[in-house]
Amino acid sequence: MHYIYKGMAAGLFAALAVATLLLLNDQTGLLLELDFVSLIGSLTGIGAIGGWVLHFSLAAMMGGLFAWLDPDLPGDSLRQRGMIFASLWWTLMVLFILPLGGLGVLGLGYGPLLPLALLALHLVFGAVLGGTYGWLLLQSAPLRYRHARAPAPTFRRTR
Repeated sequence: MHYIYKGMAAGLFAALAVATLLLLNDQTGLLLELDFVSLIGSLTGIGAIGGWVLHFSLAAMMGGLFAWLDPDLPGDSLRQRGMIFASLWWTLMVLFILPLGGLGVLGLGYGPLLPLALLALHLVFGAVLGGTYGWLLLQSAPLRYRHARAPAPTFRRTR
């Protein structure tokens, strides 16, 4: 059961990474339509602060679900599995959440960059989720079982 808590912590850390990117986007004004936290707040009627609380709550739940489903997900590494997991959530978002918000299927009613930017954010979320979860799992192993990374192989030409 402890792995679920590690997944939830990894989800919170990944949500923090995505929140940083969203706040940077707000400051630069690159993609004004990429304010899905306010969209979540307006859909639920809880406002912008409630949207942020819901964003971090959903991220923690997604992290716990990722930890639970981790052995069954495809992929060679935890980062890959995290990105696959997050892309599944992106699919649910663009097919169901965005149309409910009045943005059309895939969010194309708001512009063609919205679904691509959301996919990029979800992939960042998944990579950070998988990497952090793997690091937290490694930290719970006794020191004698932690293996140092093997050096990169060197290739020599044979004559």
